[in-house]
Amino acid sequence: MARPSAQRLAQGAVLVLLLALVRTTAEFYRLRASLGAEGGLHAFAPYVGGLLVGLGGLGASVLLYFGGRFRAAAGAAAATIIALVVYKVRVIGV
Repeated sequence: MARPSAQRLAQGAVLVLLLALVRTTAEFYRLRASLGAEGGLHAFAPYVGGLLVGLGGLGASVLLYFGGRFRAAAGAAAATIIALVVYKVRVIGV
């Protein structure tokens, strides 16, 4: 089986970041539905930092992708995913 091209790898990495951000945003609505408007907002507070890290990484990856730096885009996405996992373990908990 042939290795995926750098462009295809970067596309997949950007898609994974986008899905992580959609899931994080959906968590707000899940918390709001189960805890109410006020409780959901307070429970979502730790997720805001991770959401901002993900948005920054997604922005950097997209800019690198459209600049033709496909491997750098995939690397930025991988670094962002690692940062999000570390953030989740240290701030939110497992």
